[in-house]
Amino acid sequence: MTKTEKQQEIFHAALKKFARYGFKKTTIEDVAAEVGMTKSNLYFYVVNKRDLYEQTVSNALRQWRDSVASAIEEKGGVVEKFSVMAEKSFEYLSHHKDLRSILIMDPGIFSLSPEEDRFSEINQGAMLLIKKILMQGIREKIFYKIDVDRISELLFSIYIMFLIKTYIKSEGSSAFRMYEEGVALILRGLCRKDL
Repeated sequence: MTKTEKQQEIFHAALKKFARYGFKKTTIEDVAAEVGMTKSNLYFYVVNKRDLYEQTVSNALRQWRDSVASAIEEKGGVVEKFSVMAEKSFEYLSHHKDLRSILIMDPGIFSLSPEEDRFSEINQGAMLLIKKILMQGIREKIFYKIDVDRISELLFSIYIMFLIKTYIKSEGSSAFRMYEEGVALILRGLCRKDL
């Protein structure tokens, strides 16, 4: 097994443990035992429990972002890409209960303030997905000319708000329907009328 494969195994086990027991009750020993390692062997991969937690969450968020990027790549038209991005990024948590549990226990993972964002590199990558779609739409004259940086940040902030409403605050289907209507409204506002 390669080092990368072993890291993935560790992160997968840690995600399950942190989701079930939370950060405080999960121990390095718990995770090490789950992957058939000793505590000292696990320290070849992480510095301490906080590092294990942050790396585990980073890995899960990266997988989320990458799954959305893959779904977008399969689509051709920019409107379809935007719709798929909005749908896949939002529904991801409904299929990943361990990450959803961690987000409920640690809502600070979702930060709208760049200064407080512990996962800014990953979130910047997610905003880059939005920017690329907006730039494609402008280039193809399907979307109005807009300030792509500001609108990407706006759209990402709206998205985070709806994730919090749906998965953290448990507003469920009501928030999801509002999100769907919001995506349709945003697309109507982005698309040029003279097409």
